[in-house]
Amino acid sequence: MKKAFRYLLITVFTAVICLCGYKLYEISERYIYEARLKEQLKEYRPETTAEFVTNQHIVDLQNEVNRHIVGWLTIPDTGIDYPFVLPPDNSYYLKKDLYGNYAEAGSIFMDYRCSAAFTDFNTIIYGHNMRNNSMFGDLRLFADESFFDSNLRGTIFLKDRTYTLDFFAYMIVRSDNKVIYEVPGNRIELLRYIKENARNYREPYKSSRIVTLSTCSSESNDARIVLIAVIE
Repeated sequence: MKKAFRYLLITVFTAVICLCGYKLYEISERYIYEARLKEQLKEYRPETTAEFVTNQHIVDLQNEVNRHIVGWLTIPDTGIDYPFVLPPDNSYYLKKDLYGNYAEAGSIFMDYRCSAAFTDFNTIIYGHNMRNNSMFGDLRLFADESFFDSNLRGTIFLKDRTYTLDFFAYMIVRSDNKVIYEVPGNRIELLRYIKENARNYREPYKSSRIVTLSTCSSESNDARIVLIAVIE
């Protein structure tokens, strides 16, 4: 009886080890695939110099990779450096890469209600918060006040223009927050709400239009990190 019980324990333990090993391998493969895709897309990254900005890369992305691609988002001192899409709905790219293949990391995407020309008062862009800090995982860095204070700007490249993002607020909100996730957004109500509830905040130099970057937060299942910027 003791032998049988010992054999059962060994069998169960071995099965658990094998399952855990497979899961780790599966997760590793996902991250490898995601990193390979990001590296592959780098050839389309818009180039900025003191003299000019080349946005033909966005047109090439639309023609050669995916017609839903709108632009490219980059934030210095983070790993956020990706093309983004305007989807037919907000679930379309949750588990799909830019080539239409299944991908746990999904793609960076605008709220489908937003204008591709960024003419809404509040343009929302979503991305997954991956464990390896890819996609929008590095938005959590802005929770640190010193990082927030020293990392002021990002850039959005569209095919016909380039916008500078001036970050002014870091927040944790619920996924059903109707003020933050309203499109096009009530300007007065939204700006007042941000100022009153932000964990890190500085007065924006203007408020004609804002961009809200959103990802999941580990604080709870329905919590979201948002980093908010004015655009110029």
